Amino acid sequence: MSRIENNKEFADFVTLVTARSSGVAIGQPVSWPRSIVRWIRSQLLLILMVVVPGLLGGVYYGSISADQYVSETQFVVRSPNRTAAGLLSGFLQSTGFVRAQDDSYIVSEFIKSRAAVDALVANDDLKAMLSRPEADFLNRYPLPWRTANSEELFQHYLRFIDIHTDSGSGVTTLDVRGFRPQDAYHLASALVQHAEELINRLNDRARQDAIRYAQIEVNDSQARLSGMQKGLTDFRNRESLVDPTKQSSAALDLIARLADDLADSKARLGALDEQAPQSPQGEALRARVAAMERQISDERARIVGSDSSMAPRIAQYEQLLLEREMAAKMLTSATTSLENAKIDAQRQQLYLERIADPNLPDHALYPKRVLSFLTLLAICFASFWIVRFFIAQVFEHAEQQ
Repeated sequence: MSRIENNKEFADFVTLVTARSSGVAIGQPVSWPRSIVRWIRSQLLLILMVVVPGLLGGVYYGSISADQYVSETQFVVRSPNRTAAGLLSGFLQSTGFVRAQDDSYIVSEFIKSRAAVDALVANDDLKAMLSRPEADFLNRYPLPWRTANSEELFQHYLRFIDIHTDSGSGVTTLDVRGFRPQDAYHLASALVQHAEELINRLNDRARQDAIRYAQIEVNDSQARLSGMQKGLTDFRNRESLVDPTKQSSAALDLIARLADDLADSKARLGALDEQAPQSPQGEALRARVAAMERQISDERARIVGSDSSMAPRIAQYEQLLLEREMAAKMLTSATTSLENAKIDAQRQQLYLERIADPNLPDHALYPKRVLSFLTLLAICFASFWIVRFFIAQVFEHAEQQ
């Protein structure tokens, strides 16, 4: 009996404390409107941060948000000059450390650039596709609180495309959204077409640059060879020598013959001096030997021994011949490079190969209403508990002060 009385006393105590905390006098009836108002006041933070956004999100995702269709295409950018990767390179590419196709990233950056937007606006009526009457106010271009301009169009466009490149295989996947199935398909096809045009422009630029630089090298080599030939002609006219090396060879042959004759004359003179010292032929032989020695000395002086001799002229002539030969070799090499550049220009350097053409969607994939609504609620609840925690900390700190 005592335990029942104790429980009754405890229940009365709890009722008293609750009544005092709520500001309600015991024994006085409370109308339900005032109870609702008090409850709203006590749960104002929850209502503002969870209930109201949840209701707005439910209304938006349930009856306002427009269907969005997705068209997907896959392609790869390849070059015929790309060599096959080895085992280590292939392993690194498969692990993501090495990009398999760097050229694919050029196309990806182009699709995400303002140049692609300008091309779509000029050729494919991008603004009309983003402003369809089927679109809701949060996804239609322009947004109600923003001005229609190029920057806003570019930022809006980025919300409707998703492109990524697999670093291992080099395959690029492009997803394009639209409020109509035909819009998504048309935008995806147009983006791939503009990407192919970009690749073709890169190919044309590479061809033109290669041929132009090779032609410039050929022209420079021809001018250099012409200058060397002119210098050689000026030397011949200035020195009155066609080929100093040949003339020096003739002078050496003459010296060799004179040396032979001189040796023969000296031998005859020696024999005559031994047999007939008083012979009148001795004087004639001595004069002949002296004349030959002078002639040999003069011929040698013409070849070497002074600045006016043939030796400096031969050195200058050989230097001109060497420079002309080098210029001729450079011209041959430049001509070969030009021919190779023309041959390479006939081959395409980059290819955009479509793995999967854009599809015409028959079912809207976005928005994901249930998932989006649950995500919104989760964010709201998380924000509510964080704010409530900080408010509790502030009040606790104030009470301690």
